[in-house]
Amino acid sequence: MASIKCNCGKVELKFPTNAPRVSTECCCNNCKERLEYLARLGGPPGVPDAPFVASKWPNCIEIISGENLLFAYKLNPTTQFCNMASSCCYTFLLGRHAEYDANCVTAQGEAAAYSDLTEGAIKPYARFFSNQWSPERIQKCERKLIGIWVDESTGEIVGEEGYKDLFEAHIESISRPLPSGAVGVKFDDILEKLGRDRIRRKEVMTK
Repeated sequence: MASIKCNCGKVELKFPTNAPRVSTECCCNNCKERLEYLARLGGPPGVPDAPFVASKWPNCIEIISGENLLFAYKLNPTTQFCNMASSCCYTFLLGRHAEYDANCVTAQGEAAAYSDLTEGAIKPYARFFSNQWSPERIQKCERKLIGIWVDESTGEIVGEEGYKDLFEAHIESISRPLPSGAVGVKFDDILEKLGRDRIRRKEVMTK
């Protein structure tokens, strides 16, 4: 089964499969800001000016090592997205959005290192929140992908030609039940053990 490690190797989390259910590129501000926050705390510097590859893994996580080094944080008090990182080297490990992620958690390969991953398993099929980037920045992207985003005025999912079929397949992938016999705990179970009242909030970012 595939696993993900922090940059210093003290924290390792294992997934119940060797490949994510789906991967996308993401241009949202949150993907960049959650790494910039960790960089300010002493984590990896040099957040790339490129879309991040967000992979959705089944929400069943086996903690191999470093459980005592995990901490959770949010970029603002009202967001539904919660991040999990290592306190040893401030590496982003996992995130979960209560609405968007269904039966999955999100990992970014740019932040942490994968092990035992099926070759070619991470292949983005679309680019989410491409509306947050200028056309000039999008043109510089290595991959040519269909853009999908949220219409802020209506809350509806919209995108470029062909986005509907791609998004329907995305929802089907992340909504599938967890693998039978999977070993591990859910993201929210880890949060409960860490203590939800100890989730770092926006004010920490101003330090």
